[in-house]
Amino acid sequence: MLKFVKAAFAVTALLSVGQVHADNIQAFDSQSFAQIKEEFAGKPFVLSLWSIDCAPCRVELKLLGEIKQQQPDFPLVVISTDLLDDREEALDILDSYNLAEFESWMFADAFVERLRFSIDPLWHGELPRSYFFAHDHSFESHSGVLSEQQLGKYFPQLLE
Repeated sequence: MLKFVKAAFAVTALLSVGQVHADNIQAFDSQSFAQIKEEFAGKPFVLSLWSIDCAPCRVELKLLGEIKQQQPDFPLVVISTDLLDDREEALDILDSYNLAEFESWMFADAFVERLRFSIDPLWHGELPRSYFFAHDHSFESHSGVLSEQQLGKYFPQLLE
């Protein structure tokens, strides 16, 4: 019981100084993409891939964070292509764009080519990289920073 009280006190203390983030990052392995598609069965969604050292990715994360704040039900999946060793830095970035409270993923295997292939065999690793999945999970890919207009083409409610 004493260990629980000490742990609860430590978490409360860290929360009070703003050092703890919601940690909704899941480990992305070669089976994870199938899990994501199953979660969105029959529904459209956006998949956004980013990295902690990608400056253009932060521009896109800012836009996506603004959209998620305005429309929390916007169907978005965010995957960091960094390894889980960089989890704290990824959490800081997601938190700064108001995305830390939403489910996200992070590469869990140093053999990143296998993970990229599990998403799209034609993707060579360029970032940011986004995919627009229709309800039947046919998709269009986009390399480079997304614009609100591009998102609005697939999700017109964003432009209303």
